[in-house]
Amino acid sequence: MITPNIEQYLKHESAPKLAQAYIPIQMYRNLFNVNEALYHGTIFRELFQPYKPPHPLKF
Repeated sequence: MITPNIEQYLKHESAPKLAQAYIPIQMYRNLFNVNEALYHGTIFRELFQPYKPPHPLKF
């Protein structure tokens, strides 16, 4: 439950925004084919960044 004071503050016109999304327009170029896109999780080559651990994993 939010306390009444916080609710009044958030309703005030000058209250700062808690978050705002920025989504740049993605250009449709240099795309993966369908099979590669499903494997990599994205159709855009520019967005594909595989995770590489800083050191080898030991099991």
